[in-house]
Amino acid sequence: MRHALHGFVCALALGFMGAHAQTPFNIDDLLGQESLGNIRISPNSRWVVIDREAAWNQAASYDLGQYTAQLLTRLEVHDASGEGPVRRVQDPGHATGYISGPFSPDGGRMVVYRLTARTLRLGVMTLSTGSIRWHDLTPEWPNMGQTIAWRSDHELVLIARPDDDLPLGMRHGWEAQARASALWAVAAAGRRPSSVALMSGANRDAHRRARPSALVRLDVATGDVTTIARGEFFDFTLSPDRQAVAAMAVTDDIQTGTDEPVLTGTPARRRRLTIAALDNGRVRPGDEAADYLPYLLAWSPDSRRVLTFRRQDGQSWTQGRFTVLDRTNGDQTLDVQGARPRIDVNGSQIPYARGTWDENRPVVLVETEDGARFWRRIEGNGRFADVTARPGQVLAQRNGHLLVGEATSWRSLDGRDEGQRPARAVSSDRAQDEGGRAAVNPDPVTVADWVGQDEAGCLVKQIAPTVRTCLGLPPALPSITAASKDLRFVIETQMSATGSTVVRLRNAEGVRPLLTLNAALDDRMWGEIRPIEHSAPDGTPLTSWLLLPPGGEHRDLPVVMIIYPGTIYPTAPTWLRPGSERRHINPALLAAAGYAVLVPSLPLYDRTGQALADLAPRLEAILDRAAETGLISPDRAAVLGHSYGGYGAMTVATQSRRFRAIVASAGRSDLTDLAELPPQYVLTPENGVPFNVSLGWAETGQGRMGASLVSSPQRYIDASPIYSAAAITTPILMIDGDMDFTRGRGLFGALYRMDREAGLVTYAGEGHVFVSPANIRDLHTRIIAWLDRYLSASAEAGLPVSHPALEDANQDDAIVLAVPDQMVVRQDSRKQLPVDDPFFSKPAF
Repeated sequence: MRHALHGFVCALALGFMGAHAQTPFNIDDLLGQESLGNIRISPNSRWVVIDREAAWNQAASYDLGQYTAQLLTRLEVHDASGEGPVRRVQDPGHATGYISGPFSPDGGRMVVYRLTARTLRLGVMTLSTGSIRWHDLTPEWPNMGQTIAWRSDHELVLIARPDDDLPLGMRHGWEAQARASALWAVAAAGRRPSSVALMSGANRDAHRRARPSALVRLDVATGDVTTIARGEFFDFTLSPDRQAVAAMAVTDDIQTGTDEPVLTGTPARRRRLTIAALDNGRVRPGDEAADYLPYLLAWSPDSRRVLTFRRQDGQSWTQGRFTVLDRTNGDQTLDVQGARPRIDVNGSQIPYARGTWDENRPVVLVETEDGARFWRRIEGNGRFADVTARPGQVLAQRNGHLLVGEATSWRSLDGRDEGQRPARAVSSDRAQDEGGRAAVNPDPVTVADWVGQDEAGCLVKQIAPTVRTCLGLPPALPSITAASKDLRFVIETQMSATGSTVVRLRNAEGVRPLLTLNAALDDRMWGEIRPIEHSAPDGTPLTSWLLLPPGGEHRDLPVVMIIYPGTIYPTAPTWLRPGSERRHINPALLAAAGYAVLVPSLPLYDRTGQALADLAPRLEAILDRAAETGLISPDRAAVLGHSYGGYGAMTVATQSRRFRAIVASAGRSDLTDLAELPPQYVLTPENGVPFNVSLGWAETGQGRMGASLVSSPQRYIDASPIYSAAAITTPILMIDGDMDFTRGRGLFGALYRMDREAGLVTYAGEGHVFVSPANIRDLHTRIIAWLDRYLSASAEAGLPVSHPALEDANQDDAIVLAVPDQMVVRQDSRKQLPVDDPFFSKPAF
């Protein structure tokens, strides 16, 4: 699910679904599901604010791509006491979304974002009245870091974009379409060139640049705006005394040398640091010759210095150094005393370093030559203090002193025992206003303010667990999504075994329901999920998961293997369970169509381009193991995958003739095209030149090539399904979005040349994951039709049954360019193809 829901209650055996289970889950149920966004509790513990997302099929527009979720969002403001009415901020037509932002320190006000298909505006709500004052400011969105913060109860500091210049993720789909349309019009007129140029080497920056943002102060009472600095800022942090700000911005393009491996998150632009005084506007730039890592901006408790990490031109990040910048002038490179900075990468392979302060002494994460990791406090004069760094540790500050949270205790860097640590941490809310920085370098002051839950289920302060409030919480039920800072109440979010979700407030007086989502799902029939035990190639025990169709006894079912190589599932994946919001290829819909769905655990080992060399035999072994249950027919099996799974499905097609059908969605058939820019960036160079995303995916990421294309081209050819197309005899359906960075159309062309059974469906205006409800509906219709053709009891392996066209006369709203089975069919429906159809492919960050 897009939001992790605590308190998921789901037995693996879902055969009994209650007296109201009548009909199977269907596509209308999927598109009609509501969801939850942020859940916040005000600092004064008076207000609970819930971002509630309407059903996906209710949006007025899908131009924002995956940010359609924000367009569908409305606010519910609940009085925690239960005495006042629930206030709602919403647009019934869902052409405008309202999203919550951070509370003021006193809890009396809250930032509100107002989003339309083309605008984003900043507002401030007075919570006691529900009134909102809107300001003519377009705020940056908190992806990489913090973009808005309260300086006081009446003043905000924020990164303001040029008016109506939406953050990149919200606009780069429709913007690319609009730019293409405009350039086509220029070419048609014949008076001006329609060219867009990109340069490499010395002239790499000779392209159109984005308009700079501004770091500003906003007086929320008067509306006065004061500009502090200008630049393409993406993250900032306020000093503890609230008198200064340290901010990062992207500047000129950089290119990685061939001697350095590329990650998907390797920066494509240099990052600069700026320190500015808020009242007098005095700006102190960082080292202009340096490049700064994101995610580390740590102020000393006395507000005089900032800890960060930088490298000089020509250096790799492993050669970079922790650096302390003085608020007014000067900087100091830290000597980590015989160790080296520990550089990690997050889930998007963005490199980062970790550090903070103990009183006014820097503390950084380092490692020694033997790989041992330490939190090292730099004392000066060659002295330091170490605490061994372990997984699961958290750092918290108490009165300026740093404490390291072990499994059950707090310890100082001097080795002193500083008391017990709660068995479980519960954040004060589920919002991430500091973006990616909070995920890898959370502020120790904020961590100290977290609420915890002890072994008895009582609420305790993270840093002072002797203060307890017991609300009768079941200690084993992980259902808390937010807790008030005064420990008076918690918010629980719990999903039923049949997919509905209830949000409750629990206090000393009892439990009060706040809202229920997707109650209709409790009247649906759901299939049983069964574990399939087997072993990895090295003998490691693994579990794969089998979803059965709802209702009845099952024997010899046709089965679809949904694969995603490299993933291990110790428990049943959440997207296999009732209530999953997975819209792009939903397994419950396949089960409702009569197919068993087998999700295999597939660890990968090789990193030299051969990771999938034995994929088909491994799938066949898991299939045989599942067939021992008698529930599925091993002779009527298909393989389906999306993204890397789509690439895996194509690879299986080159290795085996056992499967009757293959479906590859958003799969890459030719790894040699990884050096191409994603389509949405070709015509918008001001948005960056992110070659590293695709190149890093192959060299060091999921693609597991272990070398660059230019250094080892044969390795890429050998791993590309298109160059083994002659081996493919299994009917294969390939599904692309025309704005996606992966595509299978080249493989379709090769199969077409050989007169093989194949289909290609291209969805106009879609990216890596589809957004349009009509396209999502059509996607499932086509996949199930393909499976029916080749997995039905009457079908022979490799031979189709009737209804070859795969067209559905009832799908007039779908905007699709289809080329199924060598019959060129154009289905534009009765609508003209628009130039600004929805597109969004989530950025790596």
